[in-house]
Amino acid sequence: MAEPGAAEAYEATRLAYELGKTVRAMREEQGWSQNDLARRAGMTQSAVARFEAGGTVPTLPVLGRLARALDADIEVGLTPRVSAA
Repeated sequence: MAEPGAAEAYEATRLAYELGKTVRAMREEQGWSQNDLARRAGMTQSAVARFEAGGTVPTLPVLGRLARALDADIEVGLTPRVSAA
């Protein structure tokens, strides 16, 4: 983590994994295959698989297509960090 940018890269990877895990759970809750979700979202099955595995950091348009397909809302927020003063 001492390398420049390592913490940011780690956080991006963690967020991508969490988003992928959430999308997979929602897809499975619907009883859909990756192909089903891909068709509804206008994506390929391999793109859905990469996303669910946390292998890609999604763009907002991709998140929008997935949210529409899953009949879900996207929530984005910023939370101030607590200072250790």
